[in-house]
Amino acid sequence: MKTARITQLAALKRQVELQKWLAESSRLNTEIKRLDDRIEQVDTLKDQYNTQLRQPALTAKELIGIRIIDNHLNDRKEIDQNRRELLETERRRMAVMLAAKKNEVDSLKVEAKQLKRAEAEERAERLQALVPLRRN
Repeated sequence: MKTARITQLAALKRQVELQKWLAESSRLNTEIKRLDDRIEQVDTLKDQYNTQLRQPALTAKELIGIRIIDNHLNDRKEIDQNRRELLETERRRMAVMLAAKKNEVDSLKVEAKQLKRAEAEERAERLQALVPLRRN
């Protein structure tokens, strides 16, 4: 027979598990935010270098240097965007799993409350059965 205490402990165990996954989700969100910031920073740098390319009297050495930097920035942006896509997919997958775990914890808590109430009623009935009947 399931008891309220066992069910409460199971709910607490699932709650701790849920907290671990929430912490992982938070780290994932932080990493996505960091990648978004870096992608934005790379775009800003690319715009600044493109502005440099429009300067008059640009030497060939400066032009080659800017083109090399631009290629490196393109590579960095592509890597960051691909990583962000992977993390975004993982975040969506994790959101579904977190919702399922939260529902499981909630249902265990509700079940524990119901079992506790049932156990209290059972105890009250047993105590009532032990009380002698009044004689008239």
